[in-house]
Amino acid sequence: MKSRLSTAARRALGVFIAVWLSACGSLPGPGPTQAHIDQRIRGHRIGTYRAPDGKDLAYVTHLPRQSRSRHAAFIYVHGIESHAGWFDDAADLLSRRGYPVYCLDRRGSGINRENRGFISGHAGRGDDLLEDLHRAVRELRSIGKVDAIYLIGLSWGGKYAMAYDVRHPHEVDGLVLITPGIKPEVDLSPREKAAVFTDGIFAPKRQHRIPIQPEMFTTTPRFLDYITSDPLRLHTVSAAFLMQSRRMDKLLDRQGDESRAPVLLFLAGHDRIIDNDETRRFFAQRQNLKIIEYPDQTHSIQLDAPDRLTRDIIAWVEATPH
Repeated sequence: MKSRLSTAARRALGVFIAVWLSACGSLPGPGPTQAHIDQRIRGHRIGTYRAPDGKDLAYVTHLPRQSRSRHAAFIYVHGIESHAGWFDDAADLLSRRGYPVYCLDRRGSGINRENRGFISGHAGRGDDLLEDLHRAVRELRSIGKVDAIYLIGLSWGGKYAMAYDVRHPHEVDGLVLITPGIKPEVDLSPREKAAVFTDGIFAPKRQHRIPIQPEMFTTTPRFLDYITSDPLRLHTVSAAFLMQSRRMDKLLDRQGDESRAPVLLFLAGHDRIIDNDETRRFFAQRQNLKIIEYPDQTHSIQLDAPDRLTRDIIAWVEATPH
């Protein structure tokens, strides 16, 4: 009898701890309105591709009027809070120079929300995100009829792009990593991390805060206003999403050397989101690497310095053997 009571007490304590930790999270919200989705896609050409689970994911295309003699294209993946719209200016500049740009919104972000059967900020328990990107790369390579594909990853999307290249080597011809979230300065508290772990088991859709403030992205007033008022910006992500992100960290820590695609790495001198020194150390042994630092910029250089950014990207692509 004593043993059974002891076991029951332990189970009750476990439930209490789980509930207490999960208090750090919140239930999924309703997501953006269809009007906000329509406003985002107005004036853009939209494509779709079929994800491995059978759902359709939409992306925004920026196609050039005239292609260059070298048939190269870019696939863009965004950060943890943002969506492909934060890269529109840079994508337009690249397309004007003759390079098609396919800007993906990951499941649960941007225009791939409740309107397409997803939950805002959520990804499943498995490796949905890496497999979504794999399907996109394969399909866009075939429909785009290009000789080379370069993956552009911004912030968290830089980690996403890097993890993809480790998981699926030789599928892309180079990586452009813009202030990548491989070694971030920001993080959740220990209690919040414990809550994420608990929810990852018992409540994977429960949402947790993103520890980034708008002024960390940019100090330019008009872009700060845009980010602050953006109805498609995520403020939370699910425990399952964060668990997938953590698996990407482990993949890079364990197998980072297996990724050998050429890398162009952009760092911002006043970045409060990314640890530049740790990022440099992470790439210290990589051979085919070029680092460009903008000393006067904050995190979102694609907003604050799109002309300079795209010139540097194109110069690197044109100098990269293929």
